[in-house]
Amino acid sequence: MEKSKKKYIFIVQVTRQLSIDILNRFVSEGAEIELVTGVIESNYEPLDPSIKVKRFNKYDNTTGFKRMFTWSIFTFLCYFYVLFRSKEKELIIITTPPFIVFVGSFFYRLRKQKYHLIIWDLYPDVMVNFGVLKETSWIIKRWKKMNKRCFSNASNVFTLGEHLSSAILAYTEKKPIIIPNWVNADFVKPMKKSENTFAQKHQLTDKLVVMYSGNLGLTHDIESIVHTAEHLKENPKIHFVIIGDGAKKAKIEQYIKEKALNNVLILPYQDKEVLPYSLSCADIGVVTLSQGAETISVPSKTYYTLAAGSVILALASQASELGLLIENHQCGTVFEEPKIEEVAKFIEELLEDNDKLKRYKENARKASFNYTPENAKRYYDYIYG
Repeated sequence: MEKSKKKYIFIVQVTRQLSIDILNRFVSEGAEIELVTGVIESNYEPLDPSIKVKRFNKYDNTTGFKRMFTWSIFTFLCYFYVLFRSKEKELIIITTPPFIVFVGSFFYRLRKQKYHLIIWDLYPDVMVNFGVLKETSWIIKRWKKMNKRCFSNASNVFTLGEHLSSAILAYTEKKPIIIPNWVNADFVKPMKKSENTFAQKHQLTDKLVVMYSGNLGLTHDIESIVHTAEHLKENPKIHFVIIGDGAKKAKIEQYIKEKALNNVLILPYQDKEVLPYSLSCADIGVVTLSQGAETISVPSKTYYTLAAGSVILALASQASELGLLIENHQCGTVFEEPKIEEVAKFIEELLEDNDKLKRYKENARKASFNYTPENAKRYYDYIYG
């Protein structure tokens, strides 16, 4: 018997490629989708035009106040949007903003509306681990109590890995469904620097390129990257590239200027048309995972670095999900408490040992085929059931 056509409301304030892949998969399987969001940012595939989109305010992370304000406004508007939609439409909710999950819990209690949670960042654990709020504060205690009811009432709870799954089990006896993130390995793939327009434009074709591409936020260890660049500034064969924006950008630019680091190129976020070229220019891709985020986050840039066939230089805990991935696939190394001399030595070793560099890069590319957009279909399979 053919399944009846189900209808869903998908809620996430920032709709990036991973969410788009999930949404498009639902549509291709015949589901009817409404997307409630603040902004849509695609890379390799646009959002299916048949999806009805309701746009509210964008997420603004330039200051702590703006972050909290834009989170709160979006959540408030979502409550009213869902209130006037049919209760037969199941909710699929991603943890951006963090307290959006309570929309699901509220409407389940109000009218038994089914909801599914996709936990890519676990709150309030993030705030406690980064010292934003204390474990003993009444806000945290209340939030955790609400999480227990919210997670337990969800039809499905999805997350990225074993560490996050274990952390979620503090709130519910319901075993989370683990679906790792992914990358389109046809969109980002290895490319010879001699044929790479990004490498040509920035005169990197004959360099060993160490690249950080992503958020230059307060919790990201960008300092270790520029300190390593300073340590290696006399080696003309090694060049560092930092791409992105965030709270630390001005500080990093100032340091580069003061130390006259001619071996560091700092650039803004690149257009999606440039992304396959910029990422594949990296021989070594730097991925940072701040202390306190080991069990509650997996950087999405990890999968793009794998697809590009770049060695992963991780500034993270050995026991993190990222550390386990690198160990399992033998595609780089992890520096738990990075000593600049040790990081520099590792880079120099790869410069001198081409066989080791090649082996790591091949392992990275091979590993990327374990994390493909087919993972998006797994959400559909569990939710549609």
